[in-house]
Amino acid sequence: MTLNAPSRSSSEGHIYLSIFEELQNRIRQGAWQTGQRLPSIAQLAKEFGVGTGSVREALQSLQSIGLVKIKHGSGVYVTASRPATELSSHFQNVSNRQMVALAETRRILEPELAALAAERGTQEELEELENLVRQMDIVAQQGGDFAELDVQFHRSIAQAAHNPILYRTIEGVSDLFLESRRRILMNPKTIARSNRYHMLIAEAISSRNAAQARLLMQAHMSDMFNDVLAAEARMLMTDSLPISNP
Repeated sequence: MTLNAPSRSSSEGHIYLSIFEELQNRIRQGAWQTGQRLPSIAQLAKEFGVGTGSVREALQSLQSIGLVKIKHGSGVYVTASRPATELSSHFQNVSNRQMVALAETRRILEPELAALAAERGTQEELEELENLVRQMDIVAQQGGDFAELDVQFHRSIAQAAHNPILYRTIEGVSDLFLESRRRILMNPKTIARSNRYHMLIAEAISSRNAAQARLLMQAHMSDMFNDVLAAEARMLMTDSLPISNP
């Protein structure tokens, strides 16, 4: 396969990140088993139609999250089918307080990611955001796994920002984010409100309006943060209720 080249000067970072994501997905889906050696850097570069430098950087990133081990003179070997990052292992058993910590983190990061996506996103990435918004609108009206699309929407914004470190941070908490959204998105009003934010954010990003994208994402994250705090308060109230004797 040949990766679609972005239309902007940030192509080098985009290519590296695209290879990273493609190889990560293949490993997760079982294309290579634990202990199996990946094709050589030269073979992967030929398959993707890119230079060896981009492939090498993608492999180094896969090693940094524990998916592969680079053995010099021998090759690159799969070590796990899921990233073994500190974030994912730390949040394996999700509590409400951890969800508050996640909401705080996202409230700091995501507005800037939205602004960067408006400035750096390729046309293909902007179209993907618009497509996700259309899918979420259908799911919001007809029912379905809105949370899964919600997570993908925010991951797509992180990818369009073309900052590999920030992208890996968002990717590292994606499972926790999905669990958080499934707990909170339990009524049609919450889903409709979240979907409205997504539509406005996607429009701002597609219009290359970084300031508006940042502002809308700040509002969305603040709204989400309040939902998480409310969920924790309900849990604390439930836990503090006296147990009646039979």
